[in-house]
Amino acid sequence: MKLDNKWQVLIIISIGIFMSTLDGSILNIANPTIAREMSVDMKQVQWVVTAYMLVITSTLLFFGKLGDRIGSHKIYTFGFLGFAIGSLFCSISTSLILLIASRAFQAFGASMMMATGIGIVSNTFPPEERGKALGLTGSMVGIGNMTGPSLGGILVAKFGWPVIFLLNIPVGLIGFYLAYRFLPSQPVNSQDKKFDFPGILLFSIAAIVLVLSLSVGDSIQFGPLLAGIILLACFYIFEKKSPSPMLDFELFRVKPFLYGNILGCLAYVSQTWVIFLMPFFMERLLHFSPAYSGLMMTIPPIFMAVTAPFAGSLSDKFGPTRLTSISFILLSGAHLTFSTLGQDASIFRIAGGLVLLGIGMGFFGSPNNSSILSSVPQEKAGYTGGFISTVRNFSFSIGIAVSASIFSLLLNIYQENLSYAIAYSASTHWVYRISALITLSGLLISVLSRNERKSSKSVLLEQEGV
Repeated sequence: MKLDNKWQVLIIISIGIFMSTLDGSILNIANPTIAREMSVDMKQVQWVVTAYMLVITSTLLFFGKLGDRIGSHKIYTFGFLGFAIGSLFCSISTSLILLIASRAFQAFGASMMMATGIGIVSNTFPPEERGKALGLTGSMVGIGNMTGPSLGGILVAKFGWPVIFLLNIPVGLIGFYLAYRFLPSQPVNSQDKKFDFPGILLFSIAAIVLVLSLSVGDSIQFGPLLAGIILLACFYIFEKKSPSPMLDFELFRVKPFLYGNILGCLAYVSQTWVIFLMPFFMERLLHFSPAYSGLMMTIPPIFMAVTAPFAGSLSDKFGPTRLTSISFILLSGAHLTFSTLGQDASIFRIAGGLVLLGIGMGFFGSPNNSSILSSVPQEKAGYTGGFISTVRNFSFSIGIAVSASIFSLLLNIYQENLSYAIAYSASTHWVYRISALITLSGLLISVLSRNERKSSKSVLLEQEGV
Protein backbone atom coordinates (compact mmCIF):
# COMPACT_ATOMS: atom_id res chain seq x y z
CA MET A 1 0.00 0.00 0.00
CA LYS A 2 1.28 3.47 -0.79
CA LEU A 3 2.63 5.57 2.06
CA ASP A 4 -0.06 8.22 1.67
CA ASN A 5 -2.83 5.63 1.66
CA LYS A 6 -1.84 3.92 4.88
CA TRP A 7 -1.59 7.21 6.77
CA GLN A 8 -4.93 8.23 5.27
CA VAL A 9 -6.44 5.06 6.72
CA LEU A 10 -4.87 5.77 10.10
CA ILE A 11 -6.36 9.29 10.14
CA ILE A 12 -9.87 7.99 9.39
CA ILE A 13 -9.66 5.29 12.05
CA SER A 14 -8.25 7.86 14.49
CA ILE A 15 -11.29 10.11 13.98
CA GLY A 16 -13.55 7.32 15.19
CA ILE A 17 -11.27 6.55 18.13
CA PHE A 18 -11.12 10.22 19.10
CA MET A 19 -14.90 10.63 18.89
CA SER A 20 -15.72 7.57 21.00
CA THR A 21 -13.08 8.27 23.67
CA LEU A 22 -14.03 11.94 23.84
CA ASP A 23 -17.64 10.93 24.46
CA GLY A 24 -16.72 8.48 27.19
CA SER A 25 -14.31 10.77 29.02
CA ILE A 26 -16.74 13.70 28.97
CA LEU A 27 -19.48 11.46 30.32
CA ASN A 28 -17.32 10.41 33.30
CA ILE A 29 -17.13 14.06 34.32
CA ALA A 30 -20.84 14.65 33.60
CA ASN A 31 -22.07 11.65 35.62
CA PRO A 32 -22.27 13.50 38.97
CA THR A 33 -24.21 16.35 37.26
CA ILE A 34 -26.58 13.92 35.51
CA ALA A 35 -27.17 12.12 38.82
CA ARG A 36 -27.94 15.41 40.58
CA GLU A 37 -30.25 16.81 37.88
CA MET A 38 -32.16 13.54 37.44
CA SER A 39 -32.30 12.94 41.23
CA VAL A 40 -30.61 9.54 41.10
CA ASP A 41 -27.60 8.11 42.97
CA MET A 42 -24.23 6.76 41.83
CA LYS A 43 -25.53 3.19 41.56
CA GLN A 44 -28.30 4.28 39.16
CA VAL A 45 -26.34 6.69 37.00
CA GLN A 46 -23.65 4.05 36.44
CA TRP A 47 -26.12 2.40 34.04
CA VAL A 48 -25.61 5.24 31.57
CA VAL A 49 -22.09 3.83 31.24
CA THR A 50 -22.78 0.16 31.97
CA ALA A 51 -25.65 -0.27 29.46
CA TYR A 52 -23.41 1.22 26.77
CA MET A 53 -20.60 -1.17 27.66
CA LEU A 54 -22.90 -4.20 27.79
CA VAL A 55 -24.35 -3.60 24.32
CA ILE A 56 -20.85 -3.16 22.91
CA THR A 57 -19.57 -6.25 24.69
CA SER A 58 -22.49 -8.34 23.41
CA THR A 59 -22.08 -7.34 19.77
CA LEU A 60 -18.35 -6.88 19.17
CA LEU A 61 -17.62 -10.45 18.11
CA PHE A 62 -20.65 -10.42 15.80
CA PHE A 63 -19.51 -7.23 14.06
CA GLY A 64 -15.93 -8.50 13.96
CA LYS A 65 -16.98 -11.69 12.19
CA LEU A 66 -19.38 -9.78 9.95
CA GLY A 67 -16.49 -7.49 9.00
CA ASP A 68 -14.32 -10.47 8.12
CA ARG A 69 -17.14 -11.83 5.98
CA ILE A 70 -18.25 -8.72 4.04
CA GLY A 71 -15.33 -6.33 4.60
CA SER A 72 -14.36 -4.54 7.81
CA HIS A 73 -14.27 -1.19 6.00
CA LYS A 74 -18.05 -1.35 5.44
CA ILE A 75 -18.80 -2.05 9.10
CA TYR A 76 -16.50 0.73 10.28
CA THR A 77 -18.02 3.25 7.86
CA PHE A 78 -21.62 2.75 8.98
CA GLY A 79 -20.51 2.65 12.61
CA PHE A 80 -19.86 6.40 12.29
CA LEU A 81 -23.45 6.97 11.20
CA GLY A 82 -24.96 4.84 13.96
CA PHE A 83 -22.91 6.61 16.62
CA ALA A 84 -23.96 10.05 15.39
CA ILE A 85 -27.67 9.12 15.37
CA GLY A 86 -27.40 7.60 18.85
CA SER A 87 -25.71 10.77 20.10
CA LEU A 88 -28.64 12.83 18.85
CA PHE A 89 -31.07 10.63 20.80
CA CYS A 90 -28.93 10.99 23.94
CA SER A 91 -28.92 14.77 23.70
CA ILE A 92 -32.73 14.99 23.70
CA SER A 93 -33.35 12.39 26.45
CA THR A 94 -35.54 13.74 29.25
CA SER A 95 -35.22 10.89 31.77
CA LEU A 96 -32.63 8.40 32.95
CA ILE A 97 -34.48 5.52 31.23
CA LEU A 98 -34.49 7.32 27.88
CA LEU A 99 -30.85 8.28 28.27
CA ILE A 100 -29.88 4.68 29.00
CA ALA A 101 -31.89 3.45 25.98
CA SER A 102 -30.29 6.08 23.74
CA ARG A 103 -26.84 5.10 24.98
CA ALA A 104 -27.64 1.49 24.08
CA PHE A 105 -28.49 2.59 20.52
CA GLN A 106 -25.32 4.68 20.37
CA ALA A 107 -23.36 1.62 21.48
CA PHE A 108 -24.20 -0.29 18.28
CA GLY A 109 -22.35 2.33 16.24
CA ALA A 110 -19.44 2.32 18.67
CA SER A 111 -19.28 -1.48 18.54
CA MET A 112 -19.07 -1.46 14.74
CA MET A 113 -16.04 0.82 14.90
CA MET A 114 -14.35 -0.86 17.86
CA ALA A 115 -14.73 -4.32 16.34
CA THR A 116 -13.01 -3.43 13.08
CA GLY A 117 -10.80 -0.36 13.60
CA ILE A 118 -7.58 -1.83 14.96
CA GLY A 119 -7.85 -4.79 12.56
CA ILE A 120 -7.96 -2.37 9.62
CA VAL A 121 -4.88 -0.58 10.95
CA SER A 122 -3.07 -3.88 11.54
CA ASN A 123 -3.79 -5.03 7.96
CA THR A 124 -2.77 -1.69 6.47
CA PHE A 125 0.68 -1.33 8.03
CA PRO A 126 3.63 -3.72 7.53
CA PRO A 127 4.81 -5.74 10.56
CA GLU A 128 7.80 -3.49 11.21
CA GLU A 129 5.47 -0.46 11.56
CA ARG A 130 2.45 -2.12 13.17
CA GLY A 131 3.42 -1.33 16.76
CA LYS A 132 4.08 2.31 15.89
CA ALA A 133 0.72 2.62 14.09
CA LEU A 134 -1.17 1.01 16.97
CA GLY A 135 0.77 3.26 19.32
CA LEU A 136 -0.54 6.27 17.43
CA THR A 137 -4.11 4.96 17.80
CA GLY A 138 -3.34 4.63 21.51
CA SER A 139 -2.20 8.24 21.43
CA MET A 140 -5.58 9.19 19.95
CA VAL A 141 -7.25 7.41 22.86
CA GLY A 142 -5.14 9.58 25.14
CA ILE A 143 -5.96 12.78 23.24
CA GLY A 144 -9.69 12.01 23.28
CA ASN A 145 -9.59 11.20 26.99
CA MET A 146 -7.41 14.25 27.62
CA THR A 147 -9.75 16.63 25.82
CA GLY A 148 -12.91 15.19 27.36
CA PRO A 149 -12.62 15.99 31.07
CA SER A 150 -11.45 19.60 30.72
CA LEU A 151 -13.79 20.38 27.83
CA GLY A 152 -16.62 18.46 29.47
CA GLY A 153 -16.24 20.22 32.80
CA ILE A 154 -16.49 23.63 31.10
CA LEU A 155 -19.37 22.67 28.78
CA VAL A 156 -21.40 20.92 31.47
CA ALA A 157 -21.01 23.89 33.82
CA LYS A 158 -21.92 26.42 31.11
CA PHE A 159 -24.47 24.66 28.85
CA GLY A 160 -25.64 21.52 30.67
CA TRP A 161 -24.90 17.84 30.07
CA PRO A 162 -26.85 17.33 26.74
CA VAL A 163 -24.21 19.34 24.87
CA ILE A 164 -21.62 16.58 25.42
CA PHE A 165 -23.58 14.35 23.02
CA LEU A 166 -24.23 17.08 20.46
CA LEU A 167 -20.47 17.33 19.90
CA ASN A 168 -20.44 13.85 18.37
CA ILE A 169 -22.90 14.58 15.57
CA PRO A 170 -20.75 16.71 13.22
CA VAL A 171 -17.65 14.61 13.93
CA GLY A 172 -19.58 11.40 13.20
CA LEU A 173 -20.98 12.71 9.92
CA ILE A 174 -17.55 13.90 8.74
CA GLY A 175 -16.06 10.53 9.68
CA PHE A 176 -18.81 8.69 7.79
CA TYR A 177 -18.11 10.68 4.62
CA LEU A 178 -14.35 10.18 4.79
CA ALA A 179 -14.63 6.45 5.53
CA TYR A 180 -17.14 5.94 2.70
CA ARG A 181 -14.88 7.71 0.24
CA PHE A 182 -11.39 6.65 1.25
CA LEU A 183 -11.22 3.44 3.32
CA PRO A 184 -9.78 0.63 1.13
CA SER A 185 -11.41 -2.79 0.87
CA GLN A 186 -10.27 -5.26 3.54
CA PRO A 187 -9.46 -9.00 3.24
CA VAL A 188 -12.52 -11.26 3.36
CA ASN A 189 -12.65 -14.65 5.10
CA SER A 190 -14.53 -16.70 2.50
CA GLN A 191 -14.49 -19.87 4.64
CA ASP A 192 -16.69 -18.37 7.37
CA LYS A 193 -20.22 -18.52 5.97
CA LYS A 194 -22.47 -18.81 9.04
CA PHE A 195 -23.22 -16.79 12.15
CA ASP A 196 -23.63 -18.29 15.58
CA PHE A 197 -26.75 -16.34 16.59
CA PRO A 198 -27.67 -18.70 19.51
CA GLY A 199 -24.13 -18.31 20.86
CA ILE A 200 -24.29 -14.52 20.54
CA LEU A 201 -27.63 -14.48 22.39
CA LEU A 202 -26.39 -16.80 25.14
CA PHE A 203 -23.24 -14.75 25.68
CA SER A 204 -25.26 -11.51 25.78
CA ILE A 205 -27.64 -12.89 28.43
CA ALA A 206 -24.72 -14.21 30.50
CA ALA A 207 -22.93 -10.85 30.35
CA ILE A 208 -26.05 -8.92 31.33
CA VAL A 209 -26.87 -11.26 34.24
CA LEU A 210 -23.28 -11.10 35.51
CA VAL A 211 -23.13 -7.30 35.49
CA LEU A 212 -26.63 -7.06 37.02
CA SER A 213 -25.53 -9.31 39.86
CA LEU A 214 -22.76 -6.84 40.62
CA SER A 215 -24.82 -3.68 40.13
CA VAL A 216 -28.14 -4.13 41.99
CA GLY A 217 -28.42 -2.74 45.50
CA ASP A 218 -25.47 -2.12 47.80
CA SER A 219 -23.96 -5.60 47.66
CA ILE A 220 -23.14 -8.36 45.22
CA GLN A 221 -26.18 -10.53 44.45
CA PHE A 222 -24.79 -14.07 44.72
CA GLY A 223 -27.82 -15.81 43.18
CA PRO A 224 -27.65 -13.86 39.89
CA LEU A 225 -23.84 -14.05 40.05
CA LEU A 226 -23.99 -17.85 40.16
CA ALA A 227 -26.58 -17.84 37.37
CA GLY A 228 -24.28 -15.68 35.23
CA ILE A 229 -21.33 -18.02 35.81
CA ILE A 230 -23.49 -21.03 34.91
CA LEU A 231 -24.68 -19.28 31.73
CA LEU A 232 -21.07 -18.58 30.75
CA ALA A 233 -20.25 -22.25 31.30
CA CYS A 234 -23.25 -23.23 29.15
CA PHE A 235 -22.06 -20.79 26.49
CA TYR A 236 -18.64 -22.45 26.44
CA ILE A 237 -20.14 -25.96 26.17
CA PHE A 238 -22.51 -24.82 23.42
CA GLU A 239 -19.66 -23.22 21.49
CA LYS A 240 -17.56 -26.38 21.68
CA LYS A 241 -20.37 -28.33 20.00
CA SER A 242 -21.49 -25.66 17.53
CA PRO A 243 -20.62 -26.26 13.83
CA SER A 244 -19.90 -22.52 13.41
CA PRO A 245 -18.98 -21.20 16.87
CA MET A 246 -18.71 -17.54 17.76
CA LEU A 247 -15.50 -18.38 19.62
CA ASP A 248 -12.53 -19.21 17.41
CA PHE A 249 -10.97 -21.95 19.53
CA GLU A 250 -7.92 -22.18 17.26
CA LEU A 251 -6.91 -18.70 18.39
CA PHE A 252 -6.94 -19.75 22.04
CA ARG A 253 -4.10 -22.15 21.23
CA VAL A 254 -1.98 -19.14 20.29
CA LYS A 255 -0.20 -18.06 23.48
CA PRO A 256 0.22 -14.33 22.63
CA PHE A 257 -3.54 -14.17 21.89
CA LEU A 258 -4.52 -16.03 25.07
CA TYR A 259 -2.21 -14.32 27.55
CA GLY A 260 -2.56 -10.92 25.90
CA ASN A 261 -6.32 -10.95 26.43
CA ILE A 262 -5.99 -12.17 30.03
CA LEU A 263 -3.61 -9.29 30.77
CA GLY A 264 -5.95 -6.88 28.97
CA CYS A 265 -8.81 -7.97 31.22
CA LEU A 266 -6.83 -7.27 34.39
CA ALA A 267 -5.50 -3.92 33.17
CA TYR A 268 -8.88 -2.60 31.99
CA VAL A 269 -10.85 -3.83 35.01
CA SER A 270 -8.47 -1.96 37.32
CA GLN A 271 -8.44 1.19 35.16
CA THR A 272 -12.18 1.78 35.57
CA TRP A 273 -11.86 1.80 39.36
CA VAL A 274 -10.10 5.14 38.96
CA ILE A 275 -11.87 6.58 35.92
CA PHE A 276 -15.38 6.04 37.34
CA LEU A 277 -14.86 6.62 41.08
CA MET A 278 -12.26 9.39 41.18
CA PRO A 279 -14.55 12.23 39.88
CA PHE A 280 -17.03 11.36 42.67
CA PHE A 281 -14.19 11.41 45.23
CA MET A 282 -12.96 14.82 44.11
CA GLU A 283 -16.42 16.41 43.93
CA ARG A 284 -18.09 14.84 46.97
CA LEU A 285 -15.22 14.62 49.46
CA LEU A 286 -12.81 17.34 48.31
CA HIS A 287 -15.61 19.61 46.94
CA PHE A 288 -13.89 20.26 43.60
CA SER A 289 -16.00 21.84 40.88
CA PRO A 290 -16.79 19.72 37.76
CA ALA A 291 -14.40 21.90 35.76
CA TYR A 292 -11.57 21.42 38.26
CA SER A 293 -12.07 17.67 38.65
CA GLY A 294 -12.29 17.46 34.86
CA LEU A 295 -8.95 19.21 34.62
CA MET A 296 -7.40 16.75 37.06
CA MET A 297 -8.78 13.79 35.09
CA THR A 298 -6.96 14.98 31.97
CA ILE A 299 -3.66 13.94 33.56
CA PRO A 300 -3.81 10.19 32.72
CA PRO A 301 -4.71 10.67 29.04
CA ILE A 302 -2.05 13.35 28.60
CA PHE A 303 0.66 10.95 29.71
CA MET A 304 -0.97 8.08 27.83
CA ALA A 305 -0.98 10.15 24.63
CA VAL A 306 2.72 10.91 25.05
CA THR A 307 3.88 7.41 25.99
CA ALA A 308 1.69 5.20 23.74
CA PRO A 309 3.52 5.90 20.42
CA PHE A 310 6.87 5.58 22.19
CA ALA A 311 5.80 2.25 23.72
CA GLY A 312 4.54 1.05 20.33
CA SER A 313 7.90 1.80 18.70
CA LEU A 314 9.77 0.09 21.53
CA SER A 315 7.60 -3.01 21.12
CA ASP A 316 8.52 -3.14 17.40
CA LYS A 317 12.20 -3.24 18.38
CA PHE A 318 12.31 -5.20 21.64
CA GLY A 319 8.99 -7.04 21.87
CA PRO A 320 6.02 -6.39 24.17
CA THR A 321 6.76 -8.56 27.20
CA ARG A 322 9.02 -6.20 29.17
CA LEU A 323 6.74 -3.24 28.44
CA THR A 324 3.60 -4.95 29.75
CA SER A 325 5.43 -5.90 32.96
CA ILE A 326 6.61 -2.31 33.41
CA SER A 327 3.05 -1.09 32.83
CA PHE A 328 1.66 -3.29 35.62
CA ILE A 329 4.37 -2.03 38.00
CA LEU A 330 3.30 1.55 37.24
CA LEU A 331 -0.41 0.72 37.54
CA SER A 332 0.17 -0.96 40.90
CA GLY A 333 2.02 2.16 42.09
CA ALA A 334 -0.95 4.30 41.01
CA HIS A 335 -3.54 2.24 42.88
CA LEU A 336 -1.41 2.06 46.01
CA THR A 337 -1.11 5.86 45.88
CA PHE A 338 -4.90 6.22 45.63
CA SER A 339 -5.30 3.85 48.58
CA THR A 340 -3.76 6.55 50.84
CA LEU A 341 -6.14 9.38 49.88
CA GLY A 342 -8.43 11.00 52.44
CA GLN A 343 -10.39 14.20 53.01
CA ASP A 344 -7.13 16.12 53.40
CA ALA A 345 -5.62 14.57 50.25
CA SER A 346 -2.93 16.63 48.58
CA ILE A 347 -3.52 17.66 44.97
CA PHE A 348 0.06 16.61 44.27
CA ARG A 349 -0.53 13.10 45.59
CA ILE A 350 -3.65 12.72 43.46
CA ALA A 351 -1.79 14.08 40.44
CA GLY A 352 1.12 11.69 41.09
CA GLY A 353 -1.20 8.69 41.09
CA LEU A 354 -2.89 9.89 37.90
CA VAL A 355 0.50 10.35 36.21
CA LEU A 356 1.47 6.76 37.07
CA LEU A 357 -1.90 5.53 35.77
CA GLY A 358 -1.48 7.38 32.45
CA ILE A 359 2.06 6.17 31.81
CA GLY A 360 1.11 2.64 32.84
CA MET A 361 -1.81 2.48 30.39
CA GLY A 362 0.32 4.09 27.68
CA PHE A 363 2.95 1.37 28.08
CA PHE A 364 0.33 -1.38 28.04
CA GLY A 365 -2.18 -0.89 25.20
CA SER A 366 -0.22 -0.72 21.95
CA PRO A 367 2.48 -3.32 22.81
CA ASN A 368 -0.14 -5.79 24.02
CA ASN A 369 -2.44 -5.26 21.02
CA SER A 370 0.50 -5.48 18.60
CA SER A 371 1.55 -8.78 20.16
CA ILE A 372 -1.96 -10.22 19.81
CA LEU A 373 -2.58 -9.01 16.25
CA SER A 374 0.86 -10.09 15.06
CA SER A 375 0.07 -13.66 16.10
CA VAL A 376 -3.01 -14.10 13.85
CA PRO A 377 -3.53 -14.16 10.04
CA GLN A 378 -4.86 -11.04 8.31
CA GLU A 379 -8.23 -12.57 7.40
CA LYS A 380 -8.91 -12.99 11.12
CA ALA A 381 -7.84 -9.47 12.05
CA GLY A 382 -11.46 -8.26 12.24
CA TYR A 383 -12.45 -11.06 14.61
CA THR A 384 -9.30 -10.56 16.68
CA GLY A 385 -9.89 -6.82 16.93
CA GLY A 386 -13.47 -7.53 17.95
CA PHE A 387 -12.32 -10.00 20.59
CA ILE A 388 -9.78 -7.54 22.03
CA SER A 389 -12.50 -4.90 22.22
CA THR A 390 -14.94 -7.39 23.74
CA VAL A 391 -12.47 -8.17 26.51
CA ARG A 392 -11.80 -4.46 27.07
CA ASN A 393 -15.45 -3.43 27.25
CA PHE A 394 -16.59 -6.42 29.28
CA SER A 395 -13.74 -5.64 31.67
CA PHE A 396 -14.87 -2.00 31.83
CA SER A 397 -18.45 -3.12 32.62
CA ILE A 398 -17.32 -5.53 35.33
CA GLY A 399 -14.85 -3.00 36.71
CA ILE A 400 -17.44 -0.24 37.05
CA ALA A 401 -20.04 -2.55 38.57
CA VAL A 402 -17.64 -4.21 41.04
CA SER A 403 -15.96 -0.98 42.14
CA ALA A 404 -19.28 0.84 42.64
CA SER A 405 -20.76 -2.14 44.56
CA ILE A 406 -17.73 -2.61 46.82
CA PHE A 407 -17.49 1.11 47.50
CA SER A 408 -21.23 1.45 48.29
CA LEU A 409 -21.14 -1.61 50.55
CA LEU A 410 -18.11 -0.36 52.48
CA LEU A 411 -19.52 3.17 52.76
CA ASN A 412 -22.78 1.87 54.26
CA ILE A 413 -20.87 -0.26 56.78
CA TYR A 414 -18.49 2.51 57.84
CA GLN A 415 -21.24 5.13 58.11
CA GLU A 416 -22.86 3.15 60.92
CA ASN A 417 -20.09 4.31 63.27
CA LEU A 418 -18.18 7.05 61.43
CA SER A 419 -18.87 10.43 59.91
CA TYR A 420 -19.51 10.64 56.17
CA ALA A 421 -16.07 12.07 55.34
CA ILE A 422 -14.15 9.50 57.40
CA ALA A 423 -16.31 6.65 56.08
CA TYR A 424 -15.76 7.85 52.50
CA SER A 425 -11.99 7.94 53.04
CA ALA A 426 -11.89 4.48 54.61
CA SER A 427 -13.97 3.04 51.75
CA THR A 428 -11.64 4.65 49.22
CA HIS A 429 -8.60 3.10 50.91
CA TRP A 430 -9.96 -0.43 50.67
CA VAL A 431 -11.28 -0.07 47.13
CA TYR A 432 -7.86 0.87 45.80
CA ARG A 433 -6.04 -1.75 47.85
CA ILE A 434 -8.20 -4.33 46.10
CA SER A 435 -7.54 -2.82 42.67
CA ALA A 436 -3.79 -2.85 43.46
CA LEU A 437 -4.05 -6.61 44.04
CA ILE A 438 -5.60 -6.94 40.57
CA THR A 439 -2.70 -5.11 38.90
CA LEU A 440 -0.11 -7.05 40.91
CA SER A 441 -1.75 -10.24 39.65
CA GLY A 442 -1.32 -8.88 36.12
CA LEU A 443 2.37 -8.26 36.83
CA LEU A 444 2.84 -11.85 38.01
CA ILE A 445 1.13 -13.30 34.92
CA SER A 446 3.08 -10.98 32.62
CA VAL A 447 6.40 -12.13 34.09
CA LEU A 448 5.53 -15.83 34.12
CA SER A 449 4.18 -15.83 30.53
CA ARG A 450 6.92 -13.69 28.95
CA ASN A 451 8.54 -16.55 27.02
CA GLU A 452 5.26 -17.94 25.66
CA ARG A 453 4.17 -14.50 24.47
CA LYS A 454 7.26 -14.19 22.30
CA SER A 455 5.85 -16.68 19.75
CA SER A 456 4.61 -15.32 16.43
CA LYS A 457 2.07 -15.83 13.67
CA SER A 458 3.92 -18.95 12.55
CA VAL A 459 2.46 -20.80 15.55
CA LEU A 460 -1.10 -20.40 14.25
CA LEU A 461 -0.12 -21.12 10.67
CA GLU A 462 1.54 -24.36 11.72
CA GLN A 463 -1.55 -25.38 13.66
CA GLU A 464 -3.74 -24.75 10.62
CA GLY A 465 -1.38 -26.68 8.36
CA VAL A 466 -0.51 -23.64 6.24
